[in-house]
Amino acid sequence: MEHSSETVAPGVQPEFLDVGGRRIRHQILRGEGDAVVLVHGFGGNLENWRLNLVPLAAGGRTVAALDLPGHGESSRDIGSGSLGDLAMTVLGYMNAVGIDRAHLVGHSMGAATCLDLTDRAVERVRSLTLVGPAGTGQKINADFIHGFITAGSREQLEPLMRLLFADPTFVTPQLIGDTLAYKRGEGVTTALATIAGSRYAGTRSGGALRDVLGKVPTLVIWGADDAVIPPPPAGDLVQPGVEVHVLAGRGHMVQIEAATEVNRLIDEFLGR
Repeated sequence: MEHSSETVAPGVQPEFLDVGGRRIRHQILRGEGDAVVLVHGFGGNLENWRLNLVPLAAGGRTVAALDLPGHGESSRDIGSGSLGDLAMTVLGYMNAVGIDRAHLVGHSMGAATCLDLTDRAVERVRSLTLVGPAGTGQKINADFIHGFITAGSREQLEPLMRLLFADPTFVTPQLIGDTLAYKRGEGVTTALATIAGSRYAGTRSGGALRDVLGKVPTLVIWGADDAVIPPPPAGDLVQPGVEVHVLAGRGHMVQIEAATEVNRLIDEFLGR
């Protein structure tokens, strides 16, 4: 799920900082309004938000994106690789850049990370936006996860990347090349395998991750044609404090395939 090395916000270069002894790459646009933190999914990086960061910051919000440990250009030191460790990295990142409370926006595994963080420190979370989320009870395509971890060539990687998008034109030679370069990095396969071994169902408080839905205002966005984590039956996640949108003809990387609509939904949600 690695994407082009183009910056998320042209003219604002990614930077590195220390978070809990790990070197973390991030990009931040600072404004006077509420803070939004964007958390990518398994095998991804901050460029997964390249079509979202600037639009979400347009109203004066502070919007930040980071590479989780084991991903992008951040440290390959992932600790236990658990969801809790990833959540604490995001919380540590918020501390490092001076964000007291944030609207968390997570994609796939990043959404599960945001749910875990909310369970641990709900006072730090203004709202949740979960995009094609893991951790809400939907079965994850295990063949995709295993294949992505083990793929070592373009021929092995391309069919897996096609599972991420409903529109195959998004699967470009550059996307495949960038992903392959990341995959071939030292320590990446081990890091991904360790993270994939983590279980997303439970929380520190002993409940299920999906029980966190609605603890803060929650927006869920899914691609109807998601082949990695298919959306739940209509109405399954709907409850007080939870709003669900399933976008027709879109896949797992819905924030890229339907960037304009996703940005509008998030902007309207955050503006309430």
